[in-house]
Amino acid sequence: MKKKIVLGLLLGSFTIYAWGCGTGVKDRGSETSVNQNVLTEDSEGQTEEALAGDKAASTETDIAPTETPAGTPTDTAGEAEGKQEDTSFGKKVSAATEIDMVSLPEGIKGMKAESKPYPELAQLISDYYEIPEEFADTTRYYYNYVDLNNDGENEIFVVVMGPYTSGSGGSSALWVTENAGKLHVNQDFTIVNTPVIISDTVTNGAKEIVVPYYGGGAESQYSLLKCVDDYYTRVPDGKMIKSLDGITGTAIIANDIPKEIEAGIMGLNLAQ
Repeated sequence: MKKKIVLGLLLGSFTIYAWGCGTGVKDRGSETSVNQNVLTEDSEGQTEEALAGDKAASTETDIAPTETPAGTPTDTAGEAEGKQEDTSFGKKVSAATEIDMVSLPEGIKGMKAESKPYPELAQLISDYYEIPEEFADTTRYYYNYVDLNNDGENEIFVVVMGPYTSGSGGSSALWVTENAGKLHVNQDFTIVNTPVIISDTVTNGAKEIVVPYYGGGAESQYSLLKCVDDYYTRVPDGKMIKSLDGITGTAIIANDIPKEIEAGIMGLNLAQ
C-alpha cells in the first residue's frame, strides 16, 4: 500500500508501529534491529491537500494545537536557545534538548522523539512513499520506540512530515516492526498530528492510540484508535473525544515542534 500525498504548496513548512495487532501491509525495509527504550491509518481516500504547517502547542490541562506560521523559521529564537551559525541538524541536536516538551495533562507522561538519525528507517520511509531524492532534505521524520502489545518487543512509531506525506489535516505515520533483521511497515496512518498518545488502555490485545485531530476545517478534538480485526482504525474513523480527561499513558513525539522550528531545529531528515 504505497501512499503518496502530493504537495501543491509550501515546501518550507510542514504540518505537523507491534506484532500483536495487525498484519503487515508492506514487507520491505532495511536491515537493522529494533532495540531501544520501550515505551507506541490507513490512508485510503485521503484528499490531496496543501501542507498547512506544524501544530503541536498545548495548554496546561490539555493539548490544544496551534498553527505554526508558514515560511522559513527565523533565527532570532534560535539565538536565544544558543543555536550555532551552522544550520545543519547535527550542529544543533543539543539545542533541541533545551526546548521543553508540550504541556500534558496529569496522568500522561511525555517522551521526546529520538534525536539520533536512523538511516535504515529513513530508507524504509523513502522506499515506502517513493520520495524523490530531491525532497530528502525537506522530508522530516520523528520516531520513538514503542511496545503496543505489551510483549516486551520494541517497535517503532514514526511520523513523517514533508511534501509527499503531509496535508492540511496532518502528516503520515508508520508503525514499523522488525522481522529477520529487517524493518517492515506493519501499518500506515494518515492525518496524524503530534504528540501521539499511547494509552494504558488495552483493547483486543493492543494499546489504544490517541492523536490530536484538527486542521482542514475540522474542530479541534482527539481521535481514539482501537485495534479491530488485527488493524487499527483510520484516524477519521476513530472515536472522537473532546478532551483527554481520564486517559493515562505516554505521549511520544512530545516535542514542541513549532518552538524547535523557530529555533532552526528541523528534526531528522531523509538525507541524513
